[in-house]
Amino acid sequence: MKKTIILITIVIFIISCKVTPTAPENEYLTTANNYKSTFPIIGQTYLWVIRTTDQISLKFGADNAPATTETGEIIYDAATGITNTMLSTDKNNTNTYAFQTGTLTGSLEVLDDKRIKVYFTQNVTPYIKIMEAVCEATP
Repeated sequence: MKKTIILITIVIFIISCKVTPTAPENEYLTTANNYKSTFPIIGQTYLWVIRTTDQISLKFGADNAPATTETGEIIYDAATGITNTMLSTDKNNTNTYAFQTGTLTGSLEVLDDKRIKVYFTQNVTPYIKIMEAVCEATP
């Protein structure tokens, strides 16, 4: 009897820990905006959060524009099926989204209609850890 109760408890625990990825629901992450860090992150290079119709990616680039030759790291893409990388961590307000791809782990937090906060760690060389980069919407 005791083993049965322990087994049922473990099964319930495993089922309750199931992660359910979600698409970004916050209106500021679902509209096509670009966000640029308020200060250079590495040398004179800025962090850009590029938001197109169905994709969110992180890039590094100059003050006036992100690098156009690279796609950056795509952290969400509904068109190609990269939709299991983001998880809403704030169930009430949908302001914070954790993401994990093959090379990046981090989160996006919507601060207001013009600013988001980005945290991420790159898990391959060169190992980069960006903590609290505030990015503002570009006109």
